[in-house]
Amino acid sequence: MCCLLVKYGLFFSNLIFTLGGLALIGLGVATLLQLTDVLEVVTTNVNAIPITVIVLGALIFLIAFLGCCGAIRENRCFLTLYAICMIALAAAKLYVVVVVFRNLSDIKDLVKDWLEEAFLRLEIREQFYVMQSTFQCCGTTGPNSYNVALPPSCCPSVVQTCEASSAFEGCNKVVADFFETYGEVIGIIVAVIVAIEVLAVVLSFSFCSTVGNNRRRTV
Repeated sequence: MCCLLVKYGLFFSNLIFTLGGLALIGLGVATLLQLTDVLEVVTTNVNAIPITVIVLGALIFLIAFLGCCGAIRENRCFLTLYAICMIALAAAKLYVVVVVFRNLSDIKDLVKDWLEEAFLRLEIREQFYVMQSTFQCCGTTGPNSYNVALPPSCCPSVVQTCEASSAFEGCNKVVADFFETYGEVIGIIVAVIVAIEVLAVVLSFSFCSTVGNNRRRTV
């Protein structure tokens, strides 16, 4: 009974990982296609983000598919290879968590530098206004960033005339704080996933040992 629980637990958990990997691949491809026009006005290599998502999705799909096959077929070779791959993947994700938490302040500085550069490029000023509406921020350091009348995107939509007294705070702080929070959340989620993967490795080795013992009894 315990053997069956481990077997189907491994199978269904890896089936979910397989579908998740496919979803990441689809999301990465869709994002990459949508970034075609954005690349004309953005100086940073934003292509790296969706490409990384596609590669990660492909790795998750392949490893999870290997786990599904190993569990349902009770194949010790597949299970061992799956466990080794999961250990390597968990170690890589753990490294990512450490890097993210150690470089959050650097990421904030990079975001501020990018915003300062983008704000000075008049040819993409409309895109900057769109970003202001999305993040509810104004200029780089606040309404004082503008030497002319404030654009409507600097204020809430209910305000008829946008003035400094009703304007949002600077985008440098708002966007940087967003990336910092996003990085922390991603780090926590990845840490939880690593813990689950370690448990999957333990179950895989345990099931592999059980399969081996059952085969020896039948010989």
